[in-house]
Amino acid sequence: MNDPAGTAILPQMILRDALIPELLGEDKGAIEYWAGKSLARRFPIGNPTDAAIFFNQAGFGTLTLEKQTAEMTKWQLSGDPVRLRLKTAGDTDFTLEAGFLAEMMAQQLGVVTEAELIDTSRKLKDQAVTFAVYTDPDDIIPDYDAPEPLKLVKPDTDSTD
Repeated sequence: MNDPAGTAILPQMILRDALIPELLGEDKGAIEYWAGKSLARRFPIGNPTDAAIFFNQAGFGTLTLEKQTAEMTKWQLSGDPVRLRLKTAGDTDFTLEAGFLAEMMAQQLGVVTEAELIDTSRKLKDQAVTFAVYTDPDDIIPDYDAPEPLKLVKPDTDSTD
């Protein structure tokens, strides 16, 4: 790896893009999607700002809410972890993050959701990935009780350091 930014995320890349695919084989995508949903249940997020903080602190990258309608929310994930995984890992997928986003939105809205990776603009293709989280406002989760959101340690934005 010839990129100094890669040192911090090398352990994650070894696990996510080398070891786990070897262990899970062709079921990797489905299992990682389920794992992402499971993680979102363990670490419930209350709003898009907290989602961005969590994704950054978890080493997933920089999460940005791009667009939201009643039936679809578009997110973009960028930053060094994404750029380096796309550059070095070859057949990289982001199904773990997609599953997390789907479950996070289900918890926030109380409706059934699904997420998928969608095409990223050609200009950002080597630097970011884009997700669409689809919601069905009419498909309410029965007896849903929203979890208490995770209390995040938020970065100090007033610091001059």
